[in-house]
Amino acid sequence: MTEKQQIEFVIKPDGTVEEKVSGVSGPACEEITEAIEKALGEVVRREKTPDYFNPSRSAEESVTTST
Repeated sequence: MTEKQQIEFVIKPDGTVEEKVSGVSGPACEEITEAIEKALGEVVRREKTPDYFNPSRSAEESVTTST
């Protein structure tokens, strides 16, 4: 059974947006969020979890953008 793919957004009081992707392996995280990141503004930080680098497991990635 495949794991559920999910993108979670947290909008902070200062206007920055944190995005967390789960259930997606490797660079596919960046591919599925590319359009929304462009719409949200500049990516100021990207953190890849160890799962990002392990294609046999699902990956998580956190991104912070500013508008």
